[in-house]
Amino acid sequence: MQGPFHQILSGLRKKRRVSQRKVASDLYISQALLSHYENGIREPGLDFVNRACDYYGVTADFLLGRSTEGGYLEEDSPDNAPDARVLCRLFQTVGEMEDKALSVSLTKCFSATAYRLLRHMAAADPHIDESALKVPENKASALSDLAFYQSEIQFLNALEQHADQKATQKIVPEGLETLLEALDKQFSKHLEESV
Repeated sequence: MQGPFHQILSGLRKKRRVSQRKVASDLYISQALLSHYENGIREPGLDFVNRACDYYGVTADFLLGRSTEGGYLEEDSPDNAPDARVLCRLFQTVGEMEDKALSVSLTKCFSATAYRLLRHMAAADPHIDESALKVPENKASALSDLAFYQSEIQFLNALEQHADQKATQKIVPEGLETLLEALDKQFSKHLEESV
């Protein structure tokens, strides 16, 4: 175990270098109430725990101190964090939007990417007979690119329609914003290193 809830809650905020005022505002509570939660004076309800999990991009077990896994901020740097949890959260968020076109196009995007990566793995494995696969190796990358870009266009069109229909709703929840920021930082670092 990593410590009581109030210490974990406070630690997550401090690792993000965010003020209590900002977090309290983002989580729709008063700064005084957040201070009470972080100091162990009061215990929050389930609704707050759910919002805090989404906000910080961690599991409830992690936030409640029941597990050391499930917290993307487990390392000192959030750059080390984004991994499969990002994908799971993205699929969960799109699923909660209850828009079939968004879900289908998102799945197609990731299927195209997975196919391309699996073909690379197959090419590196001498035990796999690639001649048995229907798509020739010299066309697999181009085909997966095509499938990805077509699916991405379908996703963007569906997202535009969804946004028009639900103009007053926030599309990207707080927890996903946090993960997006961490991924953006990670990709920015990759960009700097590759130039």
